[in-house]
Amino acid sequence: MSFDKKCMRLGVITMLCALVANFLPVAYLYITTGVVPSGGEIGQIIAMVAASFLIGWILQPITFYPALGVGGSFLAWTTGNVSDLRMPAVAAAQKSADVEGGTEAGNVISTMAVAVSNLLTVVLLTAFVILGSTVISALPASVTATFSYLVPAIFGALICDYLMKNVKYNGPLFISGVIVYIVLKKLGVASTWITLLVVI
Repeated sequence: MSFDKKCMRLGVITMLCALVANFLPVAYLYITTGVVPSGGEIGQIIAMVAASFLIGWILQPITFYPALGVGGSFLAWTTGNVSDLRMPAVAAAQKSADVEGGTEAGNVISTMAVAVSNLLTVVLLTAFVILGSTVISALPASVTATFSYLVPAIFGALICDYLMKNVKYNGPLFISGVIVYIVLKKLGVASTWITLLVVI
């Protein structure tokens, strides 16, 4: 059996396992607390996520497949962060090994690169979570109170970075998004729908 066929067989199995595992926390919360979102809430969440990522879900696998190959694609899309973490690792590994994407050797190297990238991500995140919880518990309340500003600060930095890449094109989009947000907020529209409409 060829390398790609083995990757396809294992990839389908692991992706199905990952799909089931994604719902385990929800099942646990339902079993232990009886809390479950309504159909309307689930629909709002799906609509908001789809509005943000649907185009990427379609285009990115097609765009990145020649470099990732079968094995690399399954590994990369199971863990995510493909363009930010996996593709740079694949590009560096293929360049170091002097192989091209799309070849059998390139596919083997890309699979190994994504696997190592995934392993490092898990190890580092685990270490930061363990150390982070220890450090945070030792911080005074005046410092931990500022953590509520972290998410707005991160999104603000991301938006500014995106805006500055092409002010002429992104400026009107940003301004129109702010206007839509203000108008919908005044009309009393739910925050979930505001987010969805602003993204669209």
